[in-house]
Amino acid sequence: MLRLLSLETATDRGAFALWSGDVVSFKASTTSCHVFNCPAGQPHAETLLPAVRDALNTLGWTLDSLDAIVFDAGPGMFTGLRVSAALAQGLAVALVKPVIPVSSLEVLAEATREQTGMTTLLTLLDARMNQVYAGGWALTETGWCALFEACLVNPDSLDQLPMLSEPYAATGTGIDEYPAVKTWLNQQDVVDTCVRYPTAEALVRLGAVRFASGQLTDPADAIPVYVRDRVALTTAERASGESL
Repeated sequence: MLRLLSLETATDRGAFALWSGDVVSFKASTTSCHVFNCPAGQPHAETLLPAVRDALNTLGWTLDSLDAIVFDAGPGMFTGLRVSAALAQGLAVALVKPVIPVSSLEVLAEATREQTGMTTLLTLLDARMNQVYAGGWALTETGWCALFEACLVNPDSLDQLPMLSEPYAATGTGIDEYPAVKTWLNQQDVVDTCVRYPTAEALVRLGAVRFASGQLTDPADAIPVYVRDRVALTTAERASGESL
């Protein structure tokens, strides 16, 4: 039976999951999935590894019993992405196990499907600095298909996104963060699923399917996908409270 650890820190709601199960016909069949939330208001870099160790001890699992480490590769919070990638890389190297990176926007789509059943989605994650990470997704028999590449867009410029050809719904933190996004969705008659965050459970299920199909990555290539090129703020921007 497959055992996986997933690390979901693309947003300020950090979490991880310890999952066991099998994959049949491109679908993950869960035997057990234990989700643990990172302490609120504390840096993921300080809390994630100790929390993973405590969870493993609680379940009676050993690190070596894991078959792979699944991590959210982004886009998302720069610091959170680096923490997950670094921890996944460090554990995988030490254990001689592969890593499995998954897009945060695909994870958000899967979390939304699990909660609502929607299978054609526009995913909109808050990118800070008055921008949104956007992706389009449709569920096929073999998994999620990206309808356009992840991109960065201004909240008042969603008309620039490629239009999806069939009825779709929208999901993600960008909807609540920017009134212009909600206004645009209303104008387009797009349903708001009210799902906002990617989840560690959705991440690990996508990772299980990738593991079964051999989509494994060498730990040396555990690199976050930022989408935005700029990865740091100036001193003045930090002093004014801005964040990436």
